[in-house]
Amino acid sequence: MSEGRPRRAPAAAAAVVLLVLASPARAVVLGEDELGERSTDLGACVRSFAFWLAGDVLAPPLSLSDENPTGIGVFDARLVFAHRSPGFKLALHAPLTASVRSHAGTAAIPLGRGASPPRWLPLEHRLTEEPTLDLRASIDWLYVAVSPGPLTLTAGRQPLSFGRGQIWRPTDRISSFALTEIDKEYRPGADALRLDWSMAEQSTLTLLLVGGEIEPAGQPEQVDLEATGRGSSLLGRFAQGWSRGEIGAMAGLVRGDLWGSIDAVLDAAAFDAYAELTLTLLSDQSLGSPAIEDRALPVPSALVGATFKPISTLTLVPELYLNGFGATEPAGYLRIALSERVAVGEQVALGQLYGGLSADWQLHPLAHLVSAAIANLTDPSALVLLSLSYELAANAVVVVGGYLPVGSRPVRAAGILPELRSEYGSYPSFAFLELKGAI
Repeated sequence: MSEGRPRRAPAAAAAVVLLVLASPARAVVLGEDELGERSTDLGACVRSFAFWLAGDVLAPPLSLSDENPTGIGVFDARLVFAHRSPGFKLALHAPLTASVRSHAGTAAIPLGRGASPPRWLPLEHRLTEEPTLDLRASIDWLYVAVSPGPLTLTAGRQPLSFGRGQIWRPTDRISSFALTEIDKEYRPGADALRLDWSMAEQSTLTLLLVGGEIEPAGQPEQVDLEATGRGSSLLGRFAQGWSRGEIGAMAGLVRGDLWGSIDAVLDAAAFDAYAELTLTLLSDQSLGSPAIEDRALPVPSALVGATFKPISTLTLVPELYLNGFGATEPAGYLRIALSERVAVGEQVALGQLYGGLSADWQLHPLAHLVSAAIANLTDPSALVLLSLSYELAANAVVVVGGYLPVGSRPVRAAGILPELRSEYGSYPSFAFLELKGAI
């Protein structure tokens, strides 16, 4: 644990669901052969974020120094390259990210980009050592895919996505988004070997080997071609579809955990319903789980949700989430916020029972109004979000928004760290502006 972490604890626990539309990146087509299914694309996506945080949790006595308000700027330029031919694909995404903060204490909040999953390829380098300036060069995706017949083998740093949920995804354990990430167009890549077998028209078997190590806090450059059991995963997944839905089952080892899950989606005509259920059996190699007292029993997590379209321009998504790794009392939140599962992005909720509702209203073919409310149902506390996106051009979008936390505020206890009395009540208020363009 870094020496500065206790000072940042109230802000480090901050997370918010920001469901914002992201326009797809476009690229220059260097070459294309439609008959031969060959193409080579080269392009770039440039993203600029401005954040403003305010609230008493950023000022004494809850913080050791006055950081209210805090301004943060993030600039991300991503080189995108892809080459495709029959049965072959090569992809490369190389971002250069610069972050500037008015106060160093908020550095633990993953605004603009979240925590990377455990990796073993040393493809990231921090170019600065300043507490308020962070400049990183990395390769986020670098993989090759070959498809001999019904088999597809993908090797390298690649995006991996599982699960059905829109707000929470208990099945998405390998590489997930932080709840503080505004733009979710690019999922962080994991170093993996993946085999997909299309057994039949709607039957797929996936085998996945992910190598990685748990990085020292704030030091991704320490990754040195070593993989450990605590940072690696071995999984198998089977999915079977039919005319009205799909069901999937997954099992294996995830960073020392013996883990299994089942998920399903059903087209009910008027709406789509989905669910996820996971069971985790901890071992001596498992990551830290401060809220689990009896490690001999499997830890359950579950999600149920649905997607409604009452009118053609409005989409509603309600969800209920049970987090088996959460604490039943606010007194346990701080230990979870500083745990390894949160540090690698695997756990994003500190409590046990949650409810959420998001709404996407298309005001105009170029404009969307997105709102969301999520609640810790046992605190109780909540976050309310409102954002507006507008497509400036075919390859440029602007998004502006913010959220308001509701709940009991922390109090200064006898020790160095404050006492949390609710999860979302410990967050500062938050506003943001995003500009994104692709060439």
